[in-house]
Amino acid sequence: MVAKLLYLCRRTRQDIQTAMAFLCTRVKNPDKDDYKKLTRVIQYLRDMTKMMLTIEPNNNPRWWVVSSYIVHPDMKSHMGIFMSIGKGGGYTASHKQKLNMKSSTEAEIVAIDDAMGQILWTRQFFGRSRYTSTCHYHIPRQQKDHPAIREWEGVQ
Repeated sequence: MVAKLLYLCRRTRQDIQTAMAFLCTRVKNPDKDDYKKLTRVIQYLRDMTKMMLTIEPNNNPRWWVVSSYIVHPDMKSHMGIFMSIGKGGGYTASHKQKLNMKSSTEAEIVAIDDAMGQILWTRQFFGRSRYTSTCHYHIPRQQKDHPAIREWEGVQ
């Protein structure tokens, strides 16, 4: 069932991507709580049958990169990437980070680094056309002077 929902998530229902990323990590050893989460996703899909994926392009693709600190049982963080070209998601991703972080700020920086390949490829692709691209990210105020942040801001 998780594999079928994952297919649906990747093709048409990007709104369940975070739940599916979590459920995919629990396929080998599910417990009752995981079954409850699976049934909640199925119930959500049943309730939202009229919801449609709408894309209305404009001239300014925008990126958002976020991360949640230590949300998995193995103490790893979770990250999400979203690109919008007007209305709707042009690219989305949600997955567990591969490294353990010491702080939420480090988790954010690693998320930005993980997303940078896709962001730069997309900027290069759009650079050959009439589009421009911007990237939005959240870094806690106390970390704005960190060298990695200054380097990242220089890339923009």
